[in-house]
Amino acid sequence: MNSVSKTDLSLALANLYQEHHHWLYQWLRRKLGSSDRAEDILHDTFIKIMKSKDILNLKEPKAFLHTTAKHLIIDQARRQKIEQSYLHYISQFDHDQAYASPEEAIIAIETLDQIAQALSHLEDRPRQILLMHYLDGISQVDIATQMQLSIKTIQRDLMKALIYCHHIGQA
Repeated sequence: MNSVSKTDLSLALANLYQEHHHWLYQWLRRKLGSSDRAEDILHDTFIKIMKSKDILNLKEPKAFLHTTAKHLIIDQARRQKIEQSYLHYISQFDHDQAYASPEEAIIAIETLDQIAQALSHLEDRPRQILLMHYLDGISQVDIATQMQLSIKTIQRDLMKALIYCHHIGQA
């Protein structure tokens, strides 16, 4: 990328931030009920957009920002659900038995966080379908209905996500 296009990209991002960060922050704060969480998601939203190749071609920046932030909220909620499930699982053990030490719990949570980070690089729709199916336990038919997509599209995106996970596991 040449320096002119980097400058254009920087200006586009600065303008996008200046024009939209206030309403997006307000929406996130109302949605999440927390200024701190709203700031975190706002930051992550602009970081994700900064990595986007289409920032100069946004026709509906408000909708793009809203959708990106919404997906980040969903991803964060799923990560928290994984952590809570694991913590609940290990809390069920008799504390006198050495099933999971605090170190093992930390390693497991860090591993789950690494998985979540790896999945964050997967395209949005295949990632969402993978998580809905395997984490939330929703059938492919129900996912197709909810997302208003064909079952073939759900299966294709799920396969794409599984192949991606397989490649990540091999790395």
